[in-house]
Amino acid sequence: MQVNWKKLATEIGAINQYSGYMGLEALEIILGEDFFAQAVEYSMSLEDGWCLSEGVLRVLRPLGMKHCYNIFKNSNDLEDRQRAVYLMKYVSNRDVLKYIPEFLADPDEQIQRAIVQILDQMLFWGEIEHENIIPILESAINHPNEEVRRFAIGEVHGETIHGMDSFIENLADALWDELYDWKRRFKFETIHGFDLSCLPWAGQIKLSFLTSQEDFELSDAYSDECEWYFNTWRLGDLPWDGYKIESVKKWMKMEYEKSGMSLQCLELFLNACATAVKSYAVQNILQEYNLSQDFQVTIFNFNAAKPWKNYYKV
Repeated sequence: MQVNWKKLATEIGAINQYSGYMGLEALEIILGEDFFAQAVEYSMSLEDGWCLSEGVLRVLRPLGMKHCYNIFKNSNDLEDRQRAVYLMKYVSNRDVLKYIPEFLADPDEQIQRAIVQILDQMLFWGEIEHENIIPILESAINHPNEEVRRFAIGEVHGETIHGMDSFIENLADALWDELYDWKRRFKFETIHGFDLSCLPWAGQIKLSFLTSQEDFELSDAYSDECEWYFNTWRLGDLPWDGYKIESVKKWMKMEYEKSGMSLQCLELFLNACATAVKSYAVQNILQEYNLSQDFQVTIFNFNAAKPWKNYYKV
């Protein structure tokens, strides 16, 4: 095959200059878009020889990336869309970042999870730096997909995440102990609300119960006029001692201060508290209380603007 290099260089604006992108653009013109589209489709088919077609795409990345994206965007076959997004892990460069928000918003969990592998591979190859993906991951900290959420939290605040599983486990254990102890004393109470207040800056985790026996209308229980609303509850900010909870609170405060008291770290702890309350053990012990039909659990960020988001419902 003869190539008119002067004509090609003129076409792509490379008469007196060169870049890797120009070289890739030239290859795409020489081989033709159909070559890359067919290579992508064959790699997805997993038929004999698919490893070779994928290998070529890896060498010539990111020329297969846009064809993978086109399949994701236009195919009505879910499996094809999943495979195309997965293949982008191997055939992309930093330009894949512009597609990540769409993958995160896709209703399919497998496509959502693929961003973890794509970004991890791009970081490994050095195509992107951590700071390049922080804005994307900050928006994914509360993503409904647990794997995406954990990856986002881990990358945004890598130091704290290494101890977070233990934090959640120990907090859940301490909550169970405390709820078990209070259960007998609340035997004749009807519980309308359970609030867990997470205050990393103070190293505090507070327990409060909203009952049917309050000296105000229950509709005012979470009044915007009261900054620390649970202070008005009859059973607000209950005493809570013991080695388990003290060690949890101490570690939380230390890690929060280490982060420079970042908002990302605060989000991390609020979500961790919600995970602890949602644990099997805590949910089981709560069911042994006399819960009203409108019973709810609340975990709020008091530093945020009102109305507060309930992290338990995220």
